[in-house]
Amino acid sequence: MSEFNISFAQHMSDASLLITQNASIKDESERAAIYTALVACEIALKSALECSGKSLSQIPKTHSLSKLLNLVCSCTVLEDITNGKLTRVPAVRLRGVVIDSNYTDATVGNLLELEKYGVSVFPNEIRYGDTLNHFPVELIQKLSSKIISWVKLHADNIKA
Repeated sequence: MSEFNISFAQHMSDASLLITQNASIKDESERAAIYTALVACEIALKSALECSGKSLSQIPKTHSLSKLLNLVCSCTVLEDITNGKLTRVPAVRLRGVVIDSNYTDATVGNLLELEKYGVSVFPNEIRYGDTLNHFPVELIQKLSSKIISWVKLHADNIKA
């Protein structure tokens, strides 16, 4: 049994979208939706690490999404590089996954390195900060979906 369930991450990502669709207080719903989507990202990244063979004691008890991304990127995955031949490649490719082409540099790597953009820090400043300063909620919802899809795709072949 896994500790970090990718299906639960998917439900958190879906909930993020539902929060914004059924919002009565826009500012609070955006805050809740961003928080929920980022929790989904955290669970998905930890799930990837668990799938890679890392034990629970080797998976840091951190909420730092950039730190978790760095750990996932140190793994390898199988990808179809040349006409059906699977090749083991660095998982660092996750960083370059484009979230939304309507935004300049909206990649997994850039959006998970939140601190370099001065946005509200996950989780505390998202949940409790006086002013929410973050990327658009729709972008963060797409981010969680893209990470979850990547983890599902590579769950059986990611190696630490």
